[in-house]
Amino acid sequence: MSVQNPNPKVPQEFWSSYIVEKLFKENPHMALCMDESKFVMGGSVVYIPQAGAKPNVVKNRSSLPAAAVQRADTVVLYPLDDWTTDPTLITASEAQEISYPKQDSVLGDIVATMVETIGDELLYNWVRGYKPVSGGGTTVEYIPTTRQIATSGAATAVNPNDGQTGTRKALSYKDFQAAQAQFNKDSVPKTERYAICESYMFQQLMDSFSANQMAAFGQTVDLENGILGKFAGFTFLERSSVLSLSTAGVPNPVGQALAATDNLGCLVWQKNSVGKSMGTNELFQRANDPMYYGDIFSGRIKMGGRCRREDWKGIALIVQTT
Repeated sequence: MSVQNPNPKVPQEFWSSYIVEKLFKENPHMALCMDESKFVMGGSVVYIPQAGAKPNVVKNRSSLPAAAVQRADTVVLYPLDDWTTDPTLITASEAQEISYPKQDSVLGDIVATMVETIGDELLYNWVRGYKPVSGGGTTVEYIPTTRQIATSGAATAVNPNDGQTGTRKALSYKDFQAAQAQFNKDSVPKTERYAICESYMFQQLMDSFSANQMAAFGQTVDLENGILGKFAGFTFLERSSVLSLSTAGVPNPVGQALAATDNLGCLVWQKNSVGKSMGTNELFQRANDPMYYGDIFSGRIKMGGRCRREDWKGIALIVQTT
């Protein structure tokens, strides 16, 4: 007598649509940037041309002929990282004896883990970039301290669960007004500006509002799309973790434990100033494996991103300070 496999093969089309939907649902910032997936070169790198200096304009030119100048364009780039999960085994006995559909649970774990990790990494990618160097190869650069705004609120104890110690100046609405002024000065488009805050810092922002500011902020809430409100031209999002930086102002890699003196940061950006690209997206599965006596699943996604401007205009970090 044959026993039907309770875990039928998952169609790739279902997997692709499911994980993309989850990625954007759990990480709304992924949809609030330029999608450059169609510009991926060789399946692994995106090149972003940077326009050189603008031509001079002369009033009442008296000397002819005018000298012709060639514009010296440059390029920035970013690679697509290859994200894979460890394979997960569902034994035949588990599939037939447990009282809940374990395949659905396993696939859910694969998706949830990838979604959270990739969402965190994209934020980090937006403040870290690559540039070609003469002779070949690339160099890594980070958002400069000139694009970092110090928090300006009252000294407040840090969240002890984060690994920091001491106090930091709290996040204030004035900090986003400063970011707005910087963006305006840089002639960054005034539409489609966004801010994403770590949960405790977002609460500090709420505490800094006056009653009238809070009322106006509340009228712009759109929870269905993950929008918590709008202020100073920025649409606000919130996340359990965003970015952290060393005391030198260098962003820490995703997953690195916070040092006692590290600082958390909120990211603000304009949609056209940051980009992302998605490449391969697939589920690997092997049913009825004779060596493992069950079905094995793992997932893979290729994705990357960066600030699209070499001068970092259109993006800034609001960083905790002592």
